Amino acid sequence: MTRSPSLRLRVALASALSATVVVVLVGVLASALLAREQTERLDRSLVNGSPAVLGSFASTRADLAVTLRGPTGTVRRVSGPELPLSPIGIPTSVTVGGVDYRIRTAPGPTPGSLVTMGATEDDTRARVAERQRLVAGVGVAAIALAAGLGWLFAGRAVRPMRGLTAQAATLDRTPDTTPQIRADGSRESEELAEALSAMLARLHAEQERSTASLHAARDFAAAARHELRTPLTAMRTDLEVLRAHPDLPERDAVLDDVLRAQGRVEATLTALGQLAAGDLPDADGGDVVGVTDLLRLAAEDARRAHPALEVVVDDPDTCVPESVRGALEGLRMALANAVVNAVRHGRARCVRLGAHRGDGGGVVVTVDDDGTGLPVEEREAVLGRFVRGSTAGGPGSGLGLALVAQQAARHGGRVRLEEAPAGGLRVSLALGPDRAG
Repeated sequence: MTRSPSLRLRVALASALSATVVVVLVGVLASALLAREQTERLDRSLVNGSPAVLGSFASTRADLAVTLRGPTGTVRRVSGPELPLSPIGIPTSVTVGGVDYRIRTAPGPTPGSLVTMGATEDDTRARVAERQRLVAGVGVAAIALAAGLGWLFAGRAVRPMRGLTAQAATLDRTPDTTPQIRADGSRESEELAEALSAMLARLHAEQERSTASLHAARDFAAAARHELRTPLTAMRTDLEVLRAHPDLPERDAVLDDVLRAQGRVEATLTALGQLAAGDLPDADGGDVVGVTDLLRLAAEDARRAHPALEVVVDDPDTCVPESVRGALEGLRMALANAVVNAVRHGRARCVRLGAHRGDGGGVVVTVDDDGTGLPVEEREAVLGRFVRGSTAGGPGSGLGLALVAQQAARHGGRVRLEEAPAGGLRVSLALGPDRAG
């Protein structure tokens, strides 16, 4: 691929071109002034030489010619070539015998006579040409100096750009970190570095979200294959039995097994879908969610899903921030899973929802139940995926508390399992301090 000339070369050429324009203009003006100055000097020499010429009618200068005319205009005496008559007192340039003269006519020594003096312009032109060559030489040197200085200073000016290029060439060597480009030396390079860093940060964030989405899809596929294999195999076995024995006496029991397996598959797929959605990174900081509103909505969800369950909502402490920033649906899902865990596995008859201020300034939402609780040694393990406690009292996939832990992590916090005041299990969903409204 053909590359354009470098910025450094362009600056050097621009400097040389600018110097050339200036040198040409100055040279033309200097030449005109030199020619004018030398001509005026020659004219002054004609005036200054008049008395001596008139006194002796002879000149010691080889380049000087004199012509004397009488009152009638006839030529009386000539020194050198005969010069034409010119306006009195006005210097004039003429050519006599192929030689250029500068002449001037003045009154002669006798009344009515006129004397015309002239000097060749060869010496004047030679001096002007010599000085023009000097000016041209100085101009060429100035152009070369301007080009050299332009090349030198441009090299210093583009040094930050070269630094940016070198940093950009190494960006793919650190794919796990947010790219940072730094530059100094000029405001333009610093602004460019800041713009590139911001763009790369956005691209890196998008890449991380894409990578997280890909990992979520892979985890979903692996988990679905792992968790659905057993119930689907059981369903297939039951269906094959029913097909082979349509009049089987235990037909109703086999159908009940199929329905239970179908329910397990559906519940597992729902939980896996929620986990996969929770693994996706947030595109923004989320919505502003009122803490009181969150507890109220969670209580309504619990009463709707478990009509026989007693649900109590405690007013948040006065020191608790009024709102948090996060995903409302994700927080509701986390609290709903905590309630399901209490009812299904803890056999709770009452749950209590509340909120208090965390140690670091965040918000802690709690779900207390009066169920059977959970052994201390199992509380950390059941937060993992597909892990069920030893006191689990109903069917499940082992994903309920994992969903709660996942939502806590998404909101900059964590989940703690403790003993509730009523003897059951307390699920504490702590949200990070940066999420407090």
